[in-house]
Amino acid sequence: MENNVILIGSGAREHAIALALKKSGANIISILDKKNPGIIRLSSKVIFKQSLDTDFSWIKNVKADLAVIGPEKPLSLGYADTLETYGIPVVGPYKKPAQIETSKIFARKLMEQYNIPGNPIFFVCENENEVRHALKELNFEAAIKPDGLTGGKGVKITGDHFQDIEQAVDYAMQLIKKDGAVIIEQKLKGTEFTAQAFTDGREIYIMPLVKDYKRAYDNDQGPNTGSMGAISFPDQQLPYISNETLEKTIDIMKKAVQAVKRETGEPYKGIIYGQFMQTINGPFLIEFNARFGDPEAMNVLSLLKTPFIEVAKQITNKTLKKPSFENKATFCLYVVPEGYPENPVKNQPIMIDHEKISQIKNVTLFYGSVNQQDNQILTTSSRTLAILTTAPTLLEARNTAYEAARYIHGKIRFRKDIGKEFL
Repeated sequence: MENNVILIGSGAREHAIALALKKSGANIISILDKKNPGIIRLSSKVIFKQSLDTDFSWIKNVKADLAVIGPEKPLSLGYADTLETYGIPVVGPYKKPAQIETSKIFARKLMEQYNIPGNPIFFVCENENEVRHALKELNFEAAIKPDGLTGGKGVKITGDHFQDIEQAVDYAMQLIKKDGAVIIEQKLKGTEFTAQAFTDGREIYIMPLVKDYKRAYDNDQGPNTGSMGAISFPDQQLPYISNETLEKTIDIMKKAVQAVKRETGEPYKGIIYGQFMQTINGPFLIEFNARFGDPEAMNVLSLLKTPFIEVAKQITNKTLKKPSFENKATFCLYVVPEGYPENPVKNQPIMIDHEKISQIKNVTLFYGSVNQQDNQILTTSSRTLAILTTAPTLLEARNTAYEAARYIHGKIRFRKDIGKEFL
């Protein structure tokens, strides 16, 4: 029996979700705010919206067995709550549980209240005196974070982004003016990693670990971006993460899911994503996300052996079983507009030599933030295209991705050093 699945979102992450759904036999109805050619090609029905807002008039024309929500904005607007009032089960948390991502203050206070390990020292500040006190207590070794959603670009670190205390105070005050509060945390030192898990609110199953590269330029220079690329290894772990660290990481995520239920009265279901820092004192949480990462979704979904539609149904039915993944390395390289993220060139055509790329084995292209006009693919202000490769080793996957990148042309750029430190 064919399953009609609503897919919400129009980026590369949603393109990866669409491909995984299609491969597992789903009939996709996509709700898009940009004309993503990859998602459109995989969909049996496409509904365009100017933005992913709270207008649900389109739902009257749709018959669906379940829905998958890709990005964080629809979660923050309560899409899961609304869709379920129409009798459509959703892979994605309700608005209140989604606060684990949509409010960094909520997430930190939740961890503190329920004694969840991995919580750094933090201060919630509502005025300049509190900001100065927090920075002084942390010896100016701090991360300054907005409370709400910023697309991965709002966090700034002392030493990297601020050379003196006045710059840090000025940025914190801008955030207080916007949100009413700012969160200032202990600056964590170590190596980052991403742990994503499926959960039905009862069971939680970890996916292969991923390392992503957020800085805009080679050698981890420049501002944070949504991500410039990500890697995973064939043993589904990372070389610098021990079994003990992995167990502690899973424990943090399990306790967070349980705490959300206790705090909000609503189960957390869907995907939970933890961005962690491996420190000399074990794993610390940098932040939670309430959905797949982008690009980490591409890494893990390319390895998923269990049909994704089955996992989705199990999440919505609260019957989740441990899914199976292939033991291969993955390599994801993001191609972005010139000038990204500070001054990206927009509405510029990109040319992809599909014939040449099709001759390279195990390459999949995922369209990110693009618009299609006539037969032309145009850049927007965000990440353009992801090249995803799989191979028995990271070196092979990496070489393949960079070979494919040679056949993509336009006013674009990409990092040349993704995964280099592990070769």
